[in-house]
Amino acid sequence: MPRMEGSGLLWLTLASCLLTLVSAEQPVSKDPSTVQDKCEESCRSEEECRLHDGVWGCFCRQDLNSSDVHSLQPQLDCGAKEIKVSLGKCQLQGLGFGEEVIAYLRDRNCSSILQWEERNWLSVTSPAQAGACGNILERNQTHAIYSNTFYLVNNFIIRDTILNINFQCAYPLDMKVSLQTALQPIVSSLNISVDGEGEFIVRMALFQDQNYTSPYEGTTAVLSVESILYVGAILDTGDTSRFNLLLKNCYATPTKDKDDPVKYFIIRNSCPNLQDSTIHVEENGVSPESRFSVQMFMFAGNYDLVFLHCEVHLCDFLNEQCQPSCSRRLNDVVAIDPARVLDLGPITRKGAQLPGVMSGAPSTKGFLLAWPMLLLPVLLAWLF
Repeated sequence: MPRMEGSGLLWLTLASCLLTLVSAEQPVSKDPSTVQDKCEESCRSEEECRLHDGVWGCFCRQDLNSSDVHSLQPQLDCGAKEIKVSLGKCQLQGLGFGEEVIAYLRDRNCSSILQWEERNWLSVTSPAQAGACGNILERNQTHAIYSNTFYLVNNFIIRDTILNINFQCAYPLDMKVSLQTALQPIVSSLNISVDGEGEFIVRMALFQDQNYTSPYEGTTAVLSVESILYVGAILDTGDTSRFNLLLKNCYATPTKDKDDPVKYFIIRNSCPNLQDSTIHVEENGVSPESRFSVQMFMFAGNYDLVFLHCEVHLCDFLNEQCQPSCSRRLNDVVAIDPARVLDLGPITRKGAQLPGVMSGAPSTKGFLLAWPMLLLPVLLAWLF
């Protein structure tokens, strides 16, 4: 994001955990005139700079005593895979917390990991996933928002909740976040291994809008013939600092068989089919994302379904020319590597019957055309 930016997520489903707070520093006499500028980092308001074991550092103020819960200022880190809430140890001690602290989220059976970090922070992490540990997900037109409550109690035997903190993480919607926050997106994933560079995951999905933030959900995408279908692919896991995602060939078939001899090419040899004016390639080979759109169509004949297939290539932009040059005449020869093909579908016309969806078999609907006078001649011209 952005953040997130959601594929594999870190799942933390540990039992409620107990943290023993141990303060290693001992009171050390100090001369205020010699304290100034002794610490390498500036101490927070609840800390003081003093000498401990021969080393100057920031430690909790010995005179810190606060009963104002509102003075507690948690630090929130909204990561792509996890959400971390950090509380100042000094503030907790100032509020009267003892040696043993129990913390849990809205779901008491799913506590996060508690750990002390540098600079006296008590950190609590939870998965950035709807429903995990009581996370509540809300979406609006621009953001996906996770909310939860962090409970902190002062005794091993819980009678009263001493402190609870409500927190939220808002993630701007983009292609990656929208897929991570959708309940059942129509999406395809492909693992790709690159010698010497590790494992990569590419995901491709169908979207309803030109912002690529509203994926189709369920088992079948149903569109009217005048609708625009938006297709987005993203390098979800891997080194995006070196590789761009390139769609080499994208084509439709009337069955789920990617080797079906009947193919309608939308992108061929990395370039759009110029004979189809409804095809728009927004992005291809210039970043970890690729996007294109095309007007809904159906195959001529007894077919109600369309399946999409895209061959992808991880382009090393340090050593390759990744952005396609499509001004020249395209090479008609197409060699497709089936191991690099993602499949999506089925897609059907609104009002069409859906028998044989899983097999991709033709239905008995009859002769269907999305563009009665356009698609058939274009299809014949772009076969094979």
